[in-house]
Amino acid sequence: MADYTPTIPDALAGRIRYQDSRFHASQELKGNLILDALFAEYTEKTGASIIPCEWYSPADYEQSFGIRYAHDGLNIGAAGEQSWVDRLLYDLLTRALEKKATDIHVSYMGPYTQINFRRLGRVIPEMTLNGEEGIQFIRGIFQGQYSHAESGFTEHERYDGRIADHKFLPPDLFAVRLHTEPLESPHIYEPGVSLSMRLFYDTTSATGTLKERLGSLGYTSEQQNLIHGFTERSGLTLISGPTGSGKTTTLKNILEALTQYVPTKNYYSLEDPPEYTLLGVKQLKVFTKAASDAERLSALLNALAGLMRSDPDVIMLGEIRYEEAASSAIQAALTGHSVYSTVHASSAIGIIARLHEMGIPLESICTDRVLNGLIYQRLIPHLCPECKQKLTDNLKLLSPELTERLKKIYHGNLDGIYIKGKGCPHCLDMGLVGQQVAAETISCADRKLISYFRENKLYEAQRYWMNECGGKTHVEQALERIASGLVDPVIAEERLGVTLDHDFAYREA
Repeated sequence: MADYTPTIPDALAGRIRYQDSRFHASQELKGNLILDALFAEYTEKTGASIIPCEWYSPADYEQSFGIRYAHDGLNIGAAGEQSWVDRLLYDLLTRALEKKATDIHVSYMGPYTQINFRRLGRVIPEMTLNGEEGIQFIRGIFQGQYSHAESGFTEHERYDGRIADHKFLPPDLFAVRLHTEPLESPHIYEPGVSLSMRLFYDTTSATGTLKERLGSLGYTSEQQNLIHGFTERSGLTLISGPTGSGKTTTLKNILEALTQYVPTKNYYSLEDPPEYTLLGVKQLKVFTKAASDAERLSALLNALAGLMRSDPDVIMLGEIRYEEAASSAIQAALTGHSVYSTVHASSAIGIIARLHEMGIPLESICTDRVLNGLIYQRLIPHLCPECKQKLTDNLKLLSPELTERLKKIYHGNLDGIYIKGKGCPHCLDMGLVGQQVAAETISCADRKLISYFRENKLYEAQRYWMNECGGKTHVEQALERIASGLVDPVIAEERLGVTLDHDFAYREA
C-alpha cells in the first residue's frame, strides 16, 4: 500500500516521526521492542523489504524536529544486574583510554542517555543508551563496590565519588573522579542527571630531567630555565589555567624531577583527593566527608597543620580555593619552604588579582621571598601532519574578522599557516594529534615588577614584563606555532580565551 501512513505509538512519540515517505528516528530507539513492532507492521502493510529510516543522534534529532515536552513522568524500573554496569563501565573506560579521552560525560535526559568523550579538548559523541539503561548505569556506578562515595545517591542532588581501586580499572588508568549534577530535562518532570567522569592516567613512567619533562609538555627553552630557577629557591610558585589545562600534570613533572635529582629533601603533597601517583612524594589525603565548603576547608587546614609538623622541605598543595588556604601557603613560604600549588586565573599576572580577590592583602603577597614564580598555561592541539590543509586554499572557512586579524599579525603573509583537515587514519579522524601547553612564566625576583604588584598596578605590570623584561605570553607562543603550521588559528582562539591580537594592547609601538 503506497499510501500507507503508520501511526506512531505514544511511547515513541517525540523521538520518531514519519514524513516524506520515511521514518526519522533518534538513535536511542535502536533495539526498542515497540519500534521493532512498528517496523514489522510497516513491512506487512507495504510489502517493503527495507525499512526507510534515517537515524539521528539525540541532539541532531531535537535540532531537526524539535522537542516534545513530557506530560507524564517516566516509569523507570529497578536497576539491572550490577554485572551489566560493570561491563559497560570497563568497556567505556577502555575505549576512552584507546582514544586518549580525558573525560567521559554521561547525560541522562529521560528517554535517552548521551555519552560523550572529551578528546584533545573537544567533546565528541561516543554512544547513546535508552533512558532506562542510562539511569541504571549512573545509579550502578555510585552503588557499586568500586565507587568510593557516600551511600544514598539521588538524582535530586549533586554528588561526588571516585573510582581508585585498580582491580576495577583498565591498565594505565590511575583513578576516575565522579561528579553529578541534577539536569533540567524537557522530557520528564523528574530531574535528569549529568555525570562527569575525569580520567587520571598513570603516568609514573615519565622520566628525564626537569627541562626534558617541561620540553615534552611544550615549554620553551627560556621557560624551562625560568622554572628550573624557581626550584632552586624557596617561596611560593603558582600555576594557573582553566580546568583541564594540565596544571596538575605540570606540577607532577616538577615534583617528580626534583625527587629524582634532589633526593635529599623531604617532599609532601596535600590534595583532596590525590589525582596522580607522585613518585618520591609522601602524598597526604584530606580525610573528610564534608558536605559544605566550610567543613571541607576546616579539614584541609587541619591536614595542612599536620603536614607542617612533619618536617617538610618541599610542599605541593592541591588547588587553592579559599583565602585561608592561600594564607597558609604564604606562611609556609615565609618559613623557608618551597611551596607549589594551582589557582584559577586568566593569566600569570592575573594570579595576583585572584589572590587579592580572595582577600589576601597585597603586602602579604609581595613580601620579600614569598612569591617565587607565576606560571599560566593552556593546552593547544597540534594539527595532524597527514591531513592538515593550507589556509590560503580555504580562506572562506574563516570568519572575515579572524582573517583580518591574521593579516594584521603576519603582515599579510599567510602562506605557512594551516587549518584542521577532515581527519584520517593517522589521527583517528580527529584532524589533530596531541596537544601541548602555550604558557607564560614570570620570575618574581624583579623588584620593579613586585612594586607594581604591591600597588595593584597590574596593567602597568603586564606592560613592563612584556616590553622591558622580554616576557612572552601564551598568545605569543601560540602565534609562533600557527606561523610554523603546527596549530589551527581557529582552534587557537577557541583555546586561548582571547583573540590572537590580544597582546597589541600591551606592546609598545
